[in-house]
Amino acid sequence: MVRKSKMIGWITLGVALAITLAIIVSVVMRVDDWGRDWTQNRARLDPAATRPGLRPVQLDGTVQDAAERIRQWTETNSKWDWVSEDQAGDDRLTIKLTRTTPLMRFVDDIDVELTANPDGQAPTRPGVIVNATSQSRVGKGDLGQNPRNLIELTTALRNR
Repeated sequence: MVRKSKMIGWITLGVALAITLAIIVSVVMRVDDWGRDWTQNRARLDPAATRPGLRPVQLDGTVQDAAERIRQWTETNSKWDWVSEDQAGDDRLTIKLTRTTPLMRFVDDIDVELTANPDGQAPTRPGVIVNATSQSRVGKGDLGQNPRNLIELTTALRNR
């Protein structure tokens, strides 16, 4: 009987260690930029970004058309929620979104700015320019989640 309980104890310890190791490996594999991801909890779209998914998006149509595309996309993604919008005239709209991580339920705030570009000033064309920032509510570093949030958003907008 004692021998059986010791064996169960070792199995339990082995399973706990395997789960812990899997979590550590998962975190290590998600870190894209070791210098940034441990020390920053905010990311912003930048026209000069080396990764295309981290550059502002240009969309055809009006500001309201772009907002509707984002609203429809958030409705089909359970991790994303539409929080509010703030209209600043016909040519500018700010949308507040949140994204919740599946496992730990951390919430990130994403601010999306839609700006009309009616004249198509170089190097852009007529339509809407989408800029966004993503910021974690908790922690000093985001382990790369905020850039991944922005890439997920820009990829969805480019593919629709």
